[in-house]
Amino acid sequence: MEAKHAHNRTYEDFDPVFKWRREETRDTIELYLPAFKREQVRIKINHVGLLVISGEHHLSGTRWRRFKKEFEIPKYCNEDAVHGNFMQNILSVVLPKKIPLIPQEDHETPIPEFEHEKEEEEEKEKEKEAYQKMGHGAREVVAEETARSIDNQLAENDVGLTLETTREVAFKFMVVIIVILLIVSYLADMSKRIMAQAQSYLQN
Repeated sequence: MEAKHAHNRTYEDFDPVFKWRREETRDTIELYLPAFKREQVRIKINHVGLLVISGEHHLSGTRWRRFKKEFEIPKYCNEDAVHGNFMQNILSVVLPKKIPLIPQEDHETPIPEFEHEKEEEEEKEKEKEAYQKMGHGAREVVAEETARSIDNQLAENDVGLTLETTREVAFKFMVVIIVILLIVSYLADMSKRIMAQAQSYLQN
């Protein structure tokens, strides 16, 4: 031991026994500190990122005992979560490990093909093959029939739109007529009242 004097105190420095335990989720440093109390021990991380554990306690008279240990914190540990526990002369400093972010593998999920889509594609392929096997005249007949069917569908849609439009026009026309009749009736009543007032005024 080495004795030093400071502020009329005589310090005895000692090197505590320690054990470094490595576990899956954390590392733990255990220091054996006989005769020390919890309030006599300090734990801090200095400006260069070293874990500093120190402490001192009174022996007798001007005699004091002290220690100071420095540990390099592994890069896989989370400095912000370091904490300590003091029990039965053993200081346990826990260094939790960082939780690694596992990147998700970029797997392309195959899109399932629906049966009806496959059937439609197969039918289209068959029709295409059959059309290619036809002669020139047969192709013109098929093309003409297809054009007629499209024209018929358009004609049916046009008739439906025309009927719907006619109904809307008729409904609006009826509403307009009803409004006009109401206005005419109101004006007729007003004219009758005015005539009656005029006759009573002339008679008087």
